[in-house]
Amino acid sequence: MRNLATELQSEDAIVPLKLPHIRYHDISLNGSSYERLLLSRLRYASLAKLIVLLAVGRRTEAIAILGKEVIQPRGLVGQATDALDSSGNELKQILQVFADAEYPIFFHCTSGKDRTGLVAFILLMILEIPLHIVSMDYMASERELASERAFRTEELRTMGLSENFADCPPNWAMDVHEHITETYGNYQAYLDRIGINEALREKIRSNVLQQSSLE
Repeated sequence: MRNLATELQSEDAIVPLKLPHIRYHDISLNGSSYERLLLSRLRYASLAKLIVLLAVGRRTEAIAILGKEVIQPRGLVGQATDALDSSGNELKQILQVFADAEYPIFFHCTSGKDRTGLVAFILLMILEIPLHIVSMDYMASERELASERAFRTEELRTMGLSENFADCPPNWAMDVHEHITETYGNYQAYLDRIGINEALREKIRSNVLQQSSLE
């Protein structure tokens, strides 16, 4: 599984331009643990087909198998909760940046609403922002991304995903919060579990609020 997870990472991915005098932290939230989780949910026949496709260089078709059979049925909420359950180490690394790095901090993913949305969700929980405000913040992404929806839906189709994955489900924040509560007790317990204790959370709160007061 480890080798397959590595193989699924694109060798042809565009390397973003890095500007001088800026410190970069290249952390993928959906890392190898997340990819291994997805692979473990495939039927044996599908896994065998995926291996063959990767072996002959047909990576896009291999990813479409994961998209259609694993990610699509889970939906965007399931995608987020799977990341929480499997990518604790990666999330810890990201949050550690917010505790230790110089501000301002710019963080992003491909769409700016899924992995970025999950990190923003956790940060807002740390800041003790009311859940309905967090939900409104997440939903605002759909309006901001409307201009590129057609392009995104075509890209999603090649990944075996429906156009719904280009949207922001109105229940997303509530359902992710419910998963954390039911699985871990509360967000504090989850963060303790991945190594972001109260001292680090307070450091993040202090850093973010201090930066906000300067703007």
